[in-house]
Amino acid sequence: MKKILIIEDNYDLAQNMMLFLRENNYNARISYTGNEGLKEIINFKPDMILCDIMLPGIDGYKILSELKKIDTFFLPILIYITARTQRSELRKGMNLGADDYITKPFTFDELLMSVEAQFKKRTQYLTSLKYNDSNFDRPLKTKSSKVSLSKTKTLTHKSFLFIDNKKSPGIHAIKDLIVIRSFKDYTILFFVDGKKFLLRKQMNYWESNLPSDEFIRIHRQTLINLNFIDKFEKLSSNRFSITLKGYNHPVEVSQRYSKKIRKLLV
Repeated sequence: MKKILIIEDNYDLAQNMMLFLRENNYNARISYTGNEGLKEIINFKPDMILCDIMLPGIDGYKILSELKKIDTFFLPILIYITARTQRSELRKGMNLGADDYITKPFTFDELLMSVEAQFKKRTQYLTSLKYNDSNFDRPLKTKSSKVSLSKTKTLTHKSFLFIDNKKSPGIHAIKDLIVIRSFKDYTILFFVDGKKFLLRKQMNYWESNLPSDEFIRIHRQTLINLNFIDKFEKLSSNRFSITLKGYNHPVEVSQRYSKKIRKLLV
């Protein structure tokens, strides 16, 4: 059953759309704000997104731009649903990569026609690839590795986090996470683009869920991404300092975790 995520702040409209789509054999779900919608994209992994443009929190354009950060063979089909009919707004959405537009008011028959047309178009495109690309049978990148911060149990190098930060909510790749530092019941995540986020997650959560072959704890308060190690410096027989690419401060390895570092140096 195809999955459709409705991101719409009009409660009555969203409920009616969901019920109508379910009656037509679609697995439909609702988010009422842009922030909720972006998080639900990671959790629900929809085949299609029906998205209003003017939303509480981040708007529909921001949702699409964040969606493009996800490294997948095909993104979900995205149809904007909006009262905006100006040519400039329509053009902006299509230039960003939207698949279609439906302007309010619309009938449910019009909605269903658009949904079915876009699914048919996607199927035809996939079929054309199957017959024209000799490499098509290779495993494709899928949306299965995209996981959220709140519900995931295991994160991989290809996973994504949705961080609902008030100033800059968005999707961030695990592979771009350089270091995590703990502060009481919180942890601070430092990413390669210079952004950092304070989250109410303890260090044990990250140590349990991040891939152990790429992330290693070097101190009670520090967890690092091994892919960003630039150089080691031996401070004493049981103490080391590590310089990480993209992170301005050397991080110290405590005696408790020094054995792990010795193995890396062998």
